Amino acid sequence: MADTDVSLESLLPRLGTARLFQGVDLTKLEPELQESRLHAIDSGQVLLDPKHLNTNIYIVLDGELMVCLEPKVINPLVRLGVGDCVGELSIIDTSPPSAYVVAAVPTQLLAISKAVLWRMLASQQSMALNLLHVLTRRIRENNVVLLGSMELQREYRNKAETDALTGLHNRVWFEEVFPKQLELCERTGQHASLLMLDIDHFKMVNDQYGHQIGDEALRHLGQLLRCNLRATDLCARYGGEEMIVLMPGADLPHAMVTAERLRQSIAAAVLRLTDGHDLFLNVSGGLAQWIPGTRLSDLIRSADHALYRAKAQGRNQIVSNPLPTDISS
Repeated sequence: MADTDVSLESLLPRLGTARLFQGVDLTKLEPELQESRLHAIDSGQVLLDPKHLNTNIYIVLDGELMVCLEPKVINPLVRLGVGDCVGELSIIDTSPPSAYVVAAVPTQLLAISKAVLWRMLASQQSMALNLLHVLTRRIRENNVVLLGSMELQREYRNKAETDALTGLHNRVWFEEVFPKQLELCERTGQHASLLMLDIDHFKMVNDQYGHQIGDEALRHLGQLLRCNLRATDLCARYGGEEMIVLMPGADLPHAMVTAERLRQSIAAAVLRLTDGHDLFLNVSGGLAQWIPGTRLSDLIRSADHALYRAKAQGRNQIVSNPLPTDISS
């Protein structure tokens, strides 16, 4: 880095494009500008960082700066070119900068100290208005970055919680969400039922048509589940060709109506294959009603036992595990 004295003769024309000095009579600021310094940094050098207090506002006279979360630049948050300023927020709130400012190329700046800046603002009210515009623009830029970061986090979370093949939620998601939903049902006194679904003879589909068609069948089932379940029902891929559905607010009889309607919808829906053939899927289901205090693992085990009975009784049907007599009586 290097600091040099200001030559007003060469500086004044260059400041005409600076946002901070738009519409400002620079001749009235000559004493303050004379107290400022020219500051030069090389490409890759750090101008501001969160570990050190900043006492200047910098005007870019030549070159380019990058605002980054890390000193080693990969993707800068913002790029600042000729006429832009940086450092205004940290000298106003007297806190360290919130990000790193790094030179993208050899860059020349005008460094104006905090005390000198306050005198400039007192002398030229239009400059104070310009600074307000700069701050507003900086806040909007920060909001854009924040919203982009939140959207990226949502995207990553969705990918982490979604089964890529069926488009349903995955096991990680349901193991986190289902217990919370059951806790809510317990607090509000609601019923809840759990349905385990399994595609009948799915191995035969893979053996006869190939695993690519097997994947198409799973995507087909995922779409049917999304279209035929209630908005309040929670559905996820449990594993392989097994799907799991939690139905808050549904006791066993109501859940059976929903499950049977779902089974019929799946059986009636045709999957048109690329060779022109039609494939129809059947599913077996096991249904269990949640009892307050029952753990999710026990509820799943109960539904799974009912599913086993559905398969043993000929498949393509929904079987429910009855409530214990001391509960249902």
